[in-house]
Amino acid sequence: MKKSDGVVYLIGAGPGEAGLITVKGKKLLEQCDVAVYDALVNELLVAGLPKTARRIFAGKRGGAPSPKQEEISRLLVREARKGLRIARLKGGDPLVFGRGGEEMEYLAAHGIRYEVVPGISSALAAPTYAGIPVTHRSVSRSFAVVTGHLREGEHIDSLELPQADTLVFLMAMENLTPLIEKLISSGKFTRRTPAALIRNGTLPDQETVTGTLGTIAKLKEQRGIRPPSAFIVGETVRFAKSLSWRKRLPLAGTRVAVLRTGEQSGDLIEGLAARGAAVLPCPIMRIVPRTRDLRKITAPYLKKFTMVILTSPNGASLFMEHLLGNGADARSLAGKRVYALGGGTAAVLHRSGIRVDALPGKFVAEGVLEMLPDDLTGESILIPRASIAREALPETLRKRGARATVLPLYDTVKAGDALCSFRDGDYVLFTSSSTVEFFYDDPKRSGLRIRPVCIGDITAATLTHHYRGEFTVAKNATMPALIAALEAAVRNNRRNKRER
Repeated sequence: MKKSDGVVYLIGAGPGEAGLITVKGKKLLEQCDVAVYDALVNELLVAGLPKTARRIFAGKRGGAPSPKQEEISRLLVREARKGLRIARLKGGDPLVFGRGGEEMEYLAAHGIRYEVVPGISSALAAPTYAGIPVTHRSVSRSFAVVTGHLREGEHIDSLELPQADTLVFLMAMENLTPLIEKLISSGKFTRRTPAALIRNGTLPDQETVTGTLGTIAKLKEQRGIRPPSAFIVGETVRFAKSLSWRKRLPLAGTRVAVLRTGEQSGDLIEGLAARGAAVLPCPIMRIVPRTRDLRKITAPYLKKFTMVILTSPNGASLFMEHLLGNGADARSLAGKRVYALGGGTAAVLHRSGIRVDALPGKFVAEGVLEMLPDDLTGESILIPRASIAREALPETLRKRGARATVLPLYDTVKAGDALCSFRDGDYVLFTSSSTVEFFYDDPKRSGLRIRPVCIGDITAATLTHHYRGEFTVAKNATMPALIAALEAAVRNNRRNKRER
C-alpha cells in the first residue's frame, strides 16, 4: 500500500451495547490496521479487532489523564501517512460531542483522506432503552441535545438553552444543580417538570432514576448516580414507568474476565453477554501450532492406530484442519474408535463430519479411562494434544497394555495482556490450569481481590497454589456449567451483601 492510500475512518461505536454499532462500522473494524479508541467503547468491539491490528487506547482510564486532542490528531496523521487503514472508534456518534469535527479539520488540513461512519448517539439510545420517547405527538413535537459540560472558566449563564419540548443533556452530572436552576429560571420548565437520569445507557446495568426538576438533584445524590449519565427533561419522561421494556438480566452489573484464547471464547462471551455481564475479553494465552508435528497427520501415519483420543477443541480443530490439508479426509479415521474429552471437542469433530464413539461423564482424563477396558493389549492409541499436559492418560493406557502415542500439535504460550484492566471485584473465569498460571505470572495480580470461577477440579487444584480465598467450581467442564456456576456465585454474593 502506498503512503497516499492511508485513510482514517471516524466510526461511531454506538451508545454502549456492542450490538448497536452499524454494519458498516463493524465491517471497517474487521479490515483496519490500527484502531484508536476511547474509554466508552465496548471492550467486545476491541476484542473483535483483527489479530494483526494494533490497538491504541486514547481515552481516560484508572484516573490517569487522557491524551490531549492535539496528540490524538497528530497520531492519526502519522499512522495514515504510513499507508494504513485507521479506525478512529468513538463512543456514540463521532460528531455528537465527540470532537470528530475537530479531527476532520485536522485531517483535511494535512491532506489525509477520511470517511465518517455515523453511530447511534446515547442522546437517543439511553432514553429509548429507558422507555422514554424523546418525541411524542401529544406532548413533545421537538427535542434538542445539549452538552452540560462547561469549559474552564465558563459560567452557566453563558449556556444557551434551545427552545424544544424535550431536552437531553450529556456530560451534565458535574453541573446538574446549576443546570436545573437555569432551566427553571428560563420560564419554560418548572420544579414539577418530569426529569430523569440514565446511567450506563443501553448497557445491562443501565440505571434509570425519575423525578422532577425539583427532586432529581437530591435523587442523584441518594442513588449515587455517576457519569456517564444522560439527563432528560420534559413531559415524555412520564412514559418511563409505563413503557419501560428492558428486563434486568441475572448478571447485570457484573464484570467478568474471560481468559481463553479469542478463537475459543466466542460462545462463552455470547452466553455471558446474553445474561447481562460486562465481559472483559482478555486472552492471556495463545496457541502456537507445531508445524512439523502437524505434517505427520496423513492417511499412512493414521493407518496403524486403532483409537484416537482428542482432549481439547484446539487439538481437534488443528487435527481435522491438517488432516484435510495434508491430502487426507475423514475416511482415514474409518474403523477407528474416536473419543473426545468434552462436549466442545466433540462439537469440533462433528462439524468435520466425525461423530465420537462416546463422551465421558467427567470431562477429564479419568473420565475417558473409566470408559475403556482394563486390558488394552493390542490397542494402538493416538493422543493429539497440547505439548504440555497431564500425563495421567497416556501413562495409564500404557499400564493397561496399549501402545499410546502422544502427538503434540501446539504449544500454549503466554500472550501479551497490556490491555487487560483487571479490577478488584471482577469475576475471573479460569478454564484451564494454563490460564491460572499465566494470570498469576504477573505478581501485581496476587493482590487483586478477584472472585474466581473454575471450570473443573484440576483447574481448581492449580488455583489453590496462588489464591487463598473462596472460589466457585463448575459441576462439569462445560461452558454452560461454567456460566451456571458464575450465576450461582453472583447470587450468593448479592445475598451476602443484603444480609450484612
